Amino acid sequence: MIYIISLFFLLLSPLLFQLIFGIKAIKDSISLSFLEVILISSLGHVAFAIINLELMGESLKHATHKCGMAWLAVLMMEYLVGFVLLIVILIQLYIQYRKNKSNEEGNAN
Repeated sequence: MIYIISLFFLLLSPLLFQLIFGIKAIKDSISLSFLEVILISSLGHVAFAIINLELMGESLKHATHKCGMAWLAVLMMEYLVGFVLLIVILIQLYIQYRKNKSNEEGNAN
């Protein structure tokens, strides 16, 4: 049971970090730049994916059935969350681009 809880916590934490701190970085309310937030969430996703796969491997060693489909399911969930993370990053980059473009037009007038 603890593996499942830690799996979902580690799986979703980089995405939540990107959502929360990406919005704050766009609004300039934190000291981190937006690219630093992207780097932290991307590296966190990769690191947590490796940790999740190791945890799933450990739980499968002690299981009565030695089927690897659970490991494959975790891998596919990591890919899905990584894809959603990429979409969130691209949307936030577009929002930041539009914000910078409107600020430049406002300063030119």
